[in-house]
Amino acid sequence: MTNSLIASPADSYRQYLQRFCPTLDLASLSDLCRDIETTQWDEPESALDLNNFAVIALIEAEQSSGILRSMNLELALEALQQGVALQPSHPLCVAHLAILHHLIGENTAAAQTSFSTLLELFQLAFHAVPSIPLGLIYLPSDRPRATSQLHALLQAPNGHTQALLLLSETLWRSQQVFYSVGGLRFLQLAVQLMPQSAELHLKLGLAKLLNHQWEGLLDLQQAHQIAPQNALVLQALYLAYRERQSQDAVFWLHSAQRLAQQNLQMPEWRWTTLPIESLFTYVQTVDDVLLAVDPSLYSIVTSVLIAEGDWFESEMAFWRSQIQPGMTVIDVGANVGVYTVSAAQKVGKTGRVLAVEPFSKCVRCLEETRRINPLNGLTICAGAASDVPGTARLALHSSSELNEVVRDQATPDGIKLNPGNFEEITCFTLDKLAEQENLQRLDWPRRKRPLRAQAADRVPARL
Repeated sequence: MTNSLIASPADSYRQYLQRFCPTLDLASLSDLCRDIETTQWDEPESALDLNNFAVIALIEAEQSSGILRSMNLELALEALQQGVALQPSHPLCVAHLAILHHLIGENTAAAQTSFSTLLELFQLAFHAVPSIPLGLIYLPSDRPRATSQLHALLQAPNGHTQALLLLSETLWRSQQVFYSVGGLRFLQLAVQLMPQSAELHLKLGLAKLLNHQWEGLLDLQQAHQIAPQNALVLQALYLAYRERQSQDAVFWLHSAQRLAQQNLQMPEWRWTTLPIESLFTYVQTVDDVLLAVDPSLYSIVTSVLIAEGDWFESEMAFWRSQIQPGMTVIDVGANVGVYTVSAAQKVGKTGRVLAVEPFSKCVRCLEETRRINPLNGLTICAGAASDVPGTARLALHSSSELNEVVRDQATPDGIKLNPGNFEEITCFTLDKLAEQENLQRLDWPRRKRPLRAQAADRVPARL
């Protein structure tokens, strides 16, 4: 087996580690360097060789697109399947095979593979003599805040422990969202295996709080013990105690403000400049935009962005790949603007993005985001897109992502609308919006019909 796409596997792996963990001391990983040097790259002979070859192919796939990405994924798949056939019990090959399933969207297969192998590894990881040697490890960098997990994987004592940690990581990644029942369950497992990961404690604490489990405060406190200067951990603690209307919220805000004095130029600390009565907080996204969001951990978008720095829907990557400079884009149901600001970044100064959003709190967040970022091409349109102009009611939920437009006195699931749990909103057609904003073209959503024929009854249902 030969991968002609790889000029230097050692350089490729070191560059990957530097991108993922810029603070990692590569000189301290002597065993890892030895793995790279002894691997038979041109003609892999052992399951460990094949694992290492596959890891480099996965890294190359991450750095490429289109046919080249597919070729590298195929090379990784072929190597891992050969490794499993050569040594069926080699857990690193199985673990990276599960990672590959996750990368191509086969999350059910990823979870099944990970869980069955994990159960077998509980005995081997702690009692196998001899243990398998260390191998190269790959984690997708789509979750850039998972640096401590990669540190733990690289510093594991043997290959069995590496595989155990990698499989537990794959299990919770295979869940669509980290706060679901499955995500919560597997996060708890991952925290048990990697108790020194501040990122995992942060995610677990947020997941519990989203599920109204106040014991998540303990996980946030443990995250702070591990990483006392982490801006995101401090923000989560502040918002959690703010939710409880506790004076401890003041303690966490002042603690963060003291640390922020040395870091005010860093976007992740900007939230500390807001007063405790502020109607929003700031979270930095992977698009390098400060997003104004609801200052509540019951807001799904707030908790997800603090935990991940990005939204979890797979269509997010598709959205980014489709939006081009100079385009005119309409985002219907913009919420606080995760999709909106990503599009505004992509269209640049020559493009336009119209954010259509009926909920007043989300509109306020959008306006603040536009104020603190150079997003000159962003227009905020307060209201709901509909097939007919007029008014409607917006049924409100604890998390604004779940709000829904209704035209009757109750929601579809029978909840009666009373003052305080709905807002009166304006509805307008896309035709009217296009005329009002003098739109001569619309690039996204893509259309096969003239703009005037496109108006439809749209319920804002996503970010």
